[in-house]
Amino acid sequence: MSRRMEDIEGRVAEAEKLVQRRIEREKRILVASSDFYAQQEKLGVDGLAALLGKSGASAENLTEFFTVQQKVALERVKNVTPLLQLTKEEIAHFEQIKKATILIDPCSLVGHSSPAWKCVFAASHCGSTHWETANAAGSCTCAPAMYDNHIEPRVEAYGQGQNGLRQSTAEGWLWFDIPARSGPTNVLVQVYMNLHGFYIVRKAAVGAANFTLIIKAEGFQYGYSWNSKTVNVLNISSDAMGRYDLNQLLEFTMPVGADPFNVRVSAKLTASAKTGGSLAVGDFSTGAGNFIETIYCNTYG
Repeated sequence: MSRRMEDIEGRVAEAEKLVQRRIEREKRILVASSDFYAQQEKLGVDGLAALLGKSGASAENLTEFFTVQQKVALERVKNVTPLLQLTKEEIAHFEQIKKATILIDPCSLVGHSSPAWKCVFAASHCGSTHWETANAAGSCTCAPAMYDNHIEPRVEAYGQGQNGLRQSTAEGWLWFDIPARSGPTNVLVQVYMNLHGFYIVRKAAVGAANFTLIIKAEGFQYGYSWNSKTVNVLNISSDAMGRYDLNQLLEFTMPVGADPFNVRVSAKLTASAKTGGSLAVGDFSTGAGNFIETIYCNTYG
C-alpha cells in the first residue's frame, strides 16, 4: 500500500471515530423508544375491555379490525410500487441532465493544477448502516466511482395492532479526500447530488406514519468537524405517495490548515408507523433509476 493511501485511510479512520459516536447515540435513542412502545404494545386491546363491553364490541372485533388494516397497508405498497418507477425515457432524460452538469462543472473549465480549485470526482471510501425493529426493514449500499458515487438506501415500517410502533433507519456515506492547500485558508466546499427515489405513506385513522430524507455534507480535518450543511429534503407525515427526482447543491465554508482534509457526504432515510394500517416506505434503491449519487465535491479557496 502506498504512503498516500495509508495517509488517506488513517485520516478517514480518525474522522470515522467521531461519526460513529453520533450513530451509536442515535441508535441508542431508537432502541429506547422501541422498547418503550413494545411494552405498550403488550397491552394490546385488553386495556379497552371495559370500554368495549359498554359499546357492545369485543377485543376480538378490534383485533380483527387492525389485522385487516395491516393487510390493506401491505396491498397498497404492492400495488403502488410499480406505478412509481421511472420509465426508460425518463431515465434517459435524467442521464442527459447529468452529462450537462458534468460539462458545466467549474472544475471542468479550469486546469487540474489550478491553485484555487481542488476538486474530487470519486470518493475514496464509503460506508453504510441500518437499524430496524421487528416487522420493519432497512438496507443501504454504497459504491464510489468517477462522477457516479452512489448511496442506495431503503426503509419500510408497518404499524401493528392498537399500539404497535415500527421504525427503520438507513444511512450511507462517502468520503472525499481533498488535496492540501499551500497554507492555512478558508475554503468553500460545494457538493452536487442527484436524488431519485419514491415514497409511500399511509396514516391510519387512529395512527401515525412518517418518512424523512436528510442529506449532509461535512468537512473534517485533524479528526474534527469544522463545518457542515444539512438539508431536510423530505418530511412526510400525511397520506401521500410520489417520487423525488431533483438535484441538491450543498455549500459551506470551513477553515483548513496546510494539510489534506476530508468531506463526508451522507444520506439518511427514516420510516416510522404506529397502529395497524399505518405505513411508511422510502425507496432510493429498488428498481432502475432509484439512487442517490454525488457527482462531485468541489473546493475553492
